[in-house]
Amino acid sequence: MLIKAILVAVWAGICAWDQYGPHLGFRKPLLAGAVTGLILGDLRQGLIIGATLELMWLGVNNVGTYVPPDVISGSVVGVAIGILSGGGEAAGIAIAIPVSLLVQQLDMLCKTLSISLVHKADKIAETGDFDKIDKLQYMGAGLIFLSRAFPTFIAVFLGASAIDSIMAFIPASIMTGLTVASKVIPAVGIAMLLTMMLKKNMWMFLVLGFTLTTYLGIPTLALALIGACFAGIYDLIMTKKEKEVAVNSITVEVDDSVEGGWDL
Repeated sequence: MLIKAILVAVWAGICAWDQYGPHLGFRKPLLAGAVTGLILGDLRQGLIIGATLELMWLGVNNVGTYVPPDVISGSVVGVAIGILSGGGEAAGIAIAIPVSLLVQQLDMLCKTLSISLVHKADKIAETGDFDKIDKLQYMGAGLIFLSRAFPTFIAVFLGASAIDSIMAFIPASIMTGLTVASKVIPAVGIAMLLTMMLKKNMWMFLVLGFTLTTYLGIPTLALALIGACFAGIYDLIMTKKEKEVAVNSITVEVDDSVEGGWDL
């Protein structure tokens, strides 16, 4: 279990780096949970819990100075506990939410400490010793890594027995409610996604997809491929229309200049 705990902790730290660096999508609950499940030997459960948390945290973003709940630690720890305890989605969600709020405070502390590194870098920049500035960059990256890796390691290293004792304190009614919520949350997430993406000229595609799935029983993969084809056709039509509008506007400008005659 020690090796698995270290691997999961390292993965959580890499996801944290991705949030501030390459932006490869590692921080997303679906991918973070899937890799965590793969490390712990249950990829299927990792995908299920990760997908549920992905929909739950679909609209969580930094706005101004607001620091949102940490979806990385919540997803990784939630998947780990859901697998180790055997509680599935309900156990994963029950732990993911408080863990994300706890690490949110830890993230704010790390960012506060990083301010001192910035001031120190300003002073070093005046001397021209840029090698020391590189070291400060590594220190900041180390703080980000540990802020996710440490709590994740503790949660996984405690093991299923310790997690079971913690889960025993949660009343059965709460676990039942969380189980029901885990089924409702995906629908809420999809509704949020539709609110952001659905426009008045897009609703017919939603109706078409619903009809093909419900009444014709077309599989999800086939429906996705059909949707990709429609998206490509729609993009070609809109691109052609924009070019025609641009050409017409140029023609109108030329005609206006000719009709106006010469300004002597």
